[in-house]
Amino acid sequence: MSEHPSSPVTDDSPQRLVTRAMDQGRRLAQAEVELAKEELRRDARQAMKAASLVGSGAMLMLGGALSLAVSLGLRLDSVRGTLLLGLGLGGAGAVLGWQGVRRLPGRPLAETGRRLRQDLDALRPSLS
Repeated sequence: MSEHPSSPVTDDSPQRLVTRAMDQGRRLAQAEVELAKEELRRDARQAMKAASLVGSGAMLMLGGALSLAVSLGLRLDSVRGTLLLGLGLGGAGAVLGWQGVRRLPGRPLAETGRRLRQDLDALRPSLS
């Protein structure tokens, strides 16, 4: 009876170990690509929603600015109504734009980067 029991890792030939490590790396890479695609789709949807809010806010602010310009340029008796309309549109546009900027993805593909680092840390022992 031998003192050191054989381990499954040392019983394999070097070619088999390399093949197994490459196969494991390939499967991890394929899984990461699929997860990265899904995360990118999710980030793109979030960015599109944010961009639509920012664009809507910009249009409202433009409408408010035009309303203010008209009220100041015409000096009508009903300046107060046009002035309030311009301020209201500008304020609503500012709020929508601010909400859109807040919804922009802060760190795109952050989860994928974290998973890649974990996968590389897991593969290092089998590669050395």
